Amino acid sequence: KEKVDELHESIRPFILRRLKEDVEKSVPPKEETLIEVELTVLQKQYYRALYEKNLKFLHKNKKAIDGPSLNNLAMQLRKCCNHPFLLTGVEQEVRQQNPS
Repeated sequence: KEKVDELHESIRPFILRRLKEDVEKSVPPKEETLIEVELTVLQKQYYRALYEKNLKFLHKNKKAIDGPSLNNLAMQLRKCCNHPFLLTGVEQEVRQQNPS
């Protein structure tokens, strides 16, 4: 028992562990605010192309490997809603069309 306690004392600075009584109790509960916004034109175009599996639009002017994958469609649609540049190849395509 003493050796175990001694070992615990020696490794205590390296372990991240909290006890229930050490946890802050005055933190207010999380508040969630939903703000609905409309998709941009680019997001709508890519969302529709992904949803309809329009490979002609998704892989225009590039090889199939450089465009978005359709393996996990739900994940690709989510990425499109968050920001279209999260889809593979979209940012390069937009920058080529609008060099500024």
